[in-house]
Formats: sequence, C-alpha cells, structure tokens
Amino acid sequence: MDGNDSAFCMDTGQVKPGEDKADTFVKMLQEVNRVTASMAYGIAARYPSVVNLVRGMRRHGPTMLEDVKKSANKNGALTDSRIGPAASKRLYKVFMGLDPSSTDI
Repeated sequence: MDGNDSAFCMDTGQVKPGEDKADTFVKMLQEVNRVTASMAYGIAARYPSVVNLVRGMRRHGPTMLEDVKKSANKNGALTDSRIGPAASKRLYKVFMGLDPSSTDI
C-alpha cells in the first residue's frame, strides 16, 4: 500500500469539518461503522470529548456505552432507546485498540 494503510479514504474533502470541537467530535464518532447521528449525540452528551470518552473506557471497559441513551436531536433531547452492547464494544475496540494493523472502524 502506498504509505497509507488505513481502511478508509483520507483524501481532503471526504469528511465535513465540524463547526466547533463538540461538532467535530460527533462527526468523528459517526465515521465509525454503524454509529448513527443519534448515537453520536447521545455519547457526546455524556462524554463531551475524546479525552473524557477514553478515560471512561479505561475505567469502565467495553460495555461502558451500552446503556447510554440515543439523542433525538443535536440539542440534547434523549430518547428511551440506548446504544446497545454491540456498538459499545465496537467503539471500545476502535478507541482502545493497540493493533496498528487493525482495519476496524
């Protein structure tokens, strides 16, 4: 591979930039496979930054996000629907994985 062995395209213009740090974090979460906007906003409501999210994952493990409520909109109204164990484990693997050859996103 041409020095770029990521599993996704990193050409400029592929991902819309966020309006601010919080919006960029939400957009970043949505780049993970099967993470919807409502899931990303729900996660960001509880863990407002990558640092907060990773600290929580280190402390609570791969099931940390399974009971986080999804957001109905970007203003923070939460629904009764939750993230669930599969998405929680997938996000944990992406953020906590140490295998440089992993293509999980």
